Amino acid sequence: MKSLVKYITRRLLGTIPMIVLISIILFTLLQLAPGDPLAGKLDQHADANYIAKLKEDFGLDKPPVEQFFFWAKNFVQGNFGVSFDKKVLVQDLLSERIGKTVFLGIVSLIFTYMIAIPLGILSANKPYSKLDYTLTSASFIGFSMPSFFAGLLLIYLFGFQLGWFPYSGSETEASGYEGLEYLMDRLHHVILPAMTLAIINIAQYNRYVRASVLDAKAQDYTRTARSKGLSESKVLRKHVLRNALIPLVTLFGIDLGLLLSGAIITETIFGFPGVGQLYIQSITTRDYPVVMAITMMTSMAVLIGNLIADILYAFVDPRIKYD
Repeated sequence: MKSLVKYITRRLLGTIPMIVLISIILFTLLQLAPGDPLAGKLDQHADANYIAKLKEDFGLDKPPVEQFFFWAKNFVQGNFGVSFDKKVLVQDLLSERIGKTVFLGIVSLIFTYMIAIPLGILSANKPYSKLDYTLTSASFIGFSMPSFFAGLLLIYLFGFQLGWFPYSGSETEASGYEGLEYLMDRLHHVILPAMTLAIINIAQYNRYVRASVLDAKAQDYTRTARSKGLSESKVLRKHVLRNALIPLVTLFGIDLGLLLSGAIITETIFGFPGVGQLYIQSITTRDYPVVMAITMMTSMAVLIGNLIADILYAFVDPRIKYD
């Protein structure tokens, strides 16, 4: 247990320089971006005194280095600044949307695991068969399909043609739903965007599972289990899957970190009011405090996700030690 605590502490300390470097690079890129961040947000008749006062309120009258340290000090204290565009605290904007994005990401992960793992096992149990070639071809098509195309295809098929699912928003406006009805309404709205996110992951995970199962089936411990007279189902369940699914733990930890960033295009296509849609809107309107906050939160989530993946990997694989 002590070694685990030391390992986590060491990894967390190691992420600090990375976070600082990411913030410096991002801040520099935003400073070098063309255009005035207040352009389009001022009345054309605004006088010079008003513009100067507005820049002072947002800290834009200071030198870039001083602006960075001012932002960094506030960020560490949990103050992400004020949105240039909406004139409200950035943390208030994020608090309204982050729950929707996390919910979307969790549902997409559920779809990924529920579909990809059985298909990967099925493909590995009948390697180089027509079924295997069919699933492999489908995986390559799914992996190469752009998310915006997959989203539009699902909207056309299941939204317009069949009318099974809504294709915009995250809930029914003014429905008055509560409790279980509200949850089911949210789930009904999230199905199509979650499937859009899951398509690429399903294709990727399917290939990982197939390769891992085939590798585990060829190991000595599997042949030994068969020689002891165990049925193929027991060999698969107790010996093959337990070892074959270990690599998925790493992918699971990484996917946890990508929950905030993976839905940027998808949320825009479906009009889903999450962090991803806010990110695109903020880039378009040069709302730099929001862009900085979302990018930094995503970077930290990815780093923490990688740490969780390493910890889980050692739990499921006794060969991995923290010492």
